[in-house]
Amino acid sequence: MSFKILQRTILATMLVGVASAALPQIPVPPLPGLDVRITTGRPPALRYQRRGVRPGRDYVWVNGSWDWDGGRWRWIEGRWERPIEAQAYWIPARYIRTTRGYIYEPGHWSNQTVVVTDDIRTRREWRRHERQHEIEIQREHDRNRYRDQFRD
Repeated sequence: MSFKILQRTILATMLVGVASAALPQIPVPPLPGLDVRITTGRPPALRYQRRGVRPGRDYVWVNGSWDWDGGRWRWIEGRWERPIEAQAYWIPARYIRTTRGYIYEPGHWSNQTVVVTDDIRTRREWRRHERQHEIEIQREHDRNRYRDQFRD
């Protein structure tokens, strides 16, 4: 092996090592928790985001959304994510208007449980939202049953 090829191999190995060490240090914005919160104002308009290349067949695009951090709205970037379980689907963030502001339910996977306090659970708007959510879940189950029944 010539000295020049050895030099290039060592340099390439070093560059890969430096790049892999730097990747975990790239700041990633924290994702919201799964607790439902009451906000004082409505969220800003959603931002347009261009989807990047899908990293793999089993990845799903999760749209960006506004997260309420207790004092202001913070944008969570859209991203490609791998579902936690094969049958799980993404439920986008929901903003439920009330007479005193908005109830914010963060986006989550269908197999995750959001945390709802008694203060929110007793509100009429939340109960209506829960009924609508149950109808959506039933539609999804019916759609899957129909799909499985006529699958080749």
